[in-house]
Amino acid sequence: MGALDLHLDFASAQHGQAKLKEYAKSSLLSDGNYNTDKINGSNPDDYEKFEKGIMHYGCPHYRRRCRIRAPCCNEIFDCRHCHNETKNSIKIDKMKRHELPRHEVQQVVCSLCGTEQEVRQVCINCGVCMGKYFCGLCKLFDDDVSKQQYHCNGCGICRIGGRENFFHCSKCGCCYSIALKNSHACVEGAMHHDCPICFEVAAILFFSIFKIFMI
Repeated sequence: MGALDLHLDFASAQHGQAKLKEYAKSSLLSDGNYNTDKINGSNPDDYEKFEKGIMHYGCPHYRRRCRIRAPCCNEIFDCRHCHNETKNSIKIDKMKRHELPRHEVQQVVCSLCGTEQEVRQVCINCGVCMGKYFCGLCKLFDDDVSKQQYHCNGCGICRIGGRENFFHCSKCGCCYSIALKNSHACVEGAMHHDCPICFEVAAILFFSIFKIFMI
């Protein structure tokens, strides 16, 4: 879906809320980031609403304007990494340790107004954009778009570094730098085997060496 029509009509509060709910159902732009030019051409109040609090909320992992409810333990955290650091630490009983799969998040809480709602980019109550980059598949919100986030359908996750700089090799099952497109050793499932020396998953070693990051 393309950029959404941002010409909200706030003449009627009831009508405005209905339009807000319509916009909040999905991303403002199919590739994750909303179209600033479209917003700049709309009502100044609309742009102010979307930008309110940007880069002022979040955690050490992400700048974002929402928190997530972890379905596994029904607790609220700033992000899945914050959850995993708390719930999968050595301080937790081994039987209770667990991680939160990114795709399982269903509810978020707006950091500005505190409204809990289904995963969406725009708050259903106050209309703020909860993440300038948003992926409805990975349930990822991030206001720091300098990371050049993009979702790779082949990997099934979001990555950083710019889509134009990487390509997905279906045979290897991983994204590589575009510089390796005609020179990498293509082996089926290459990034999903353990290293025979250190027993680490090959993909983890590859990410650390070539800086192909997942988020």
